[in-house]
Amino acid sequence: MKFTSRPFAPWRHTVQILGGSTVLLLVVGCQTYQQQSASIVTSFKTSNIASAVASVDKEAKAHEGSKDEILWKLEQGATLRTAALADSTQLPPPPAVTPKDPAAPLPPPPTPAEVSASYAKRSLDAFNQAEDKVNYWEEQAKIKVGSEGFALVTNLANLPYRGRAYDKVMLDTYNALTQLQLGQIDPARVSLNRALQRQRDAVELNQKRIAASQAEADQARAGKVKDEKGKSASYDVDKAQSDPKTGPALSAALAESSAPIKAYGDYVNPFAVFLDGLFFSMRGENGADWERGRKSFERVAALVPENPYVAADLALASAAAEGKAPEALTYVIFETGSGPYRDQLRIDIPTFLVTSRLAYVGAAFPRLKFNGDYNATLAVTAGGQTLNTATVASIDSVVANDFKNEWPATVTKTLIATATKAIIQAIVQKQLSDQSAMAGLLGGIAMTALNASTNIADTRTWLTLPKEFQYARLATPSDRQLTLTAGAQSKTITLDPGAVNVVYVKNVSSTAPLLVTQFLLK
Repeated sequence: MKFTSRPFAPWRHTVQILGGSTVLLLVVGCQTYQQQSASIVTSFKTSNIASAVASVDKEAKAHEGSKDEILWKLEQGATLRTAALADSTQLPPPPAVTPKDPAAPLPPPPTPAEVSASYAKRSLDAFNQAEDKVNYWEEQAKIKVGSEGFALVTNLANLPYRGRAYDKVMLDTYNALTQLQLGQIDPARVSLNRALQRQRDAVELNQKRIAASQAEADQARAGKVKDEKGKSASYDVDKAQSDPKTGPALSAALAESSAPIKAYGDYVNPFAVFLDGLFFSMRGENGADWERGRKSFERVAALVPENPYVAADLALASAAAEGKAPEALTYVIFETGSGPYRDQLRIDIPTFLVTSRLAYVGAAFPRLKFNGDYNATLAVTAGGQTLNTATVASIDSVVANDFKNEWPATVTKTLIATATKAIIQAIVQKQLSDQSAMAGLLGGIAMTALNASTNIADTRTWLTLPKEFQYARLATPSDRQLTLTAGAQSKTITLDPGAVNVVYVKNVSSTAPLLVTQFLLK
């Protein structure tokens, strides 16, 4: 067989490079966080806790040092905390400690309490690792240029996940609960102090985010991008948002995502405030502590005035501030359902503002979706009477409020990133078309595939949060028996000896079992 040589075609080399880049970016950017975490979420919602723990441990380990490390540590911390509430017979026991002396007898198998404590401590470890990473990112003045630049030609999900405001508040709130469950009173105080400070800091951080977003929009408007002729071009974010096709679609996405918002105020988590009031009213050591407990319950009363138990707690906190200790009181805290997740939708945005080759291009934006499969209340039967828990915090609302505050920055970044990719496509396609018609055709196909593969919204969000926190308060019954009922699920427990008892109940879905633990506040 005789081979003949052909003249070298430069465009073939260019298209090969584009093809390789397309494959690389398909791998990097084609999966949303929803797809990556699907197996864990399914195990979690079906209460297959052992499977959820195994999966989340594997993912958290695999993502150490990655851009998504914080998020997977949050999922791990929440999943391990759920395992600490579950029946120990459904879980693998903690690793056995082998005696140094081979002749020594093996230790007895762990008790259910020891298994629970082991998972609780692992949950604290995971959350503390997340907090360390959160603190690291908070110390950074700005995102590294390399990370930001890569996101502009792939998608915003390739930026490091640094933790949203509600993430930070909830991880410290969960830590406080777990520490109370383990009897670690002083560490719980520290965690509650952090949760309070996180809520205060979030307002200032949002102001900085707004300023940074405005600066990006100003740069784009001032011509910091290049058109297909290599000349400076401006992209007016405000004009893009007021486009008759783009503007209404963006407004509809925000309205859908903001539907459950309640008047809590920016970055306020009423459950964190409630737990703060409960702790400092019951475990206060001095007048300042008791006054803090009273003020926290005063805030809760203003945040959720419809809750029938808060007024009595405010009166109790005021009495505690005067030195009157509560006795024979039981709190039942109910963590129900699953929090919202982020989906994506395509919205056409105008690119004729910077390139004549494309009028509109599809951009991927996030939107919140809400889970309706949950038990809306928990019935508590004791001493011949039945009380129902009442909502103290809608996590749907907390997350939606954060989403709304973040939305202007999200829109600005997505518009600029998508327009930048459209401009790059127009430039490359023109250069290849100048070489040959075939080069232009194949280059256009490659660039279209590249942009499609990276046109993905940042759907990362903490998926193992609940939908709501609720609670009920009652006088401790003389027989110390409580029957807890949610939907078709029911469980009877005996309260531990104590002056102030807390019963904690978690129920992930309408068909999931009730996971119950208890601890003493006094």
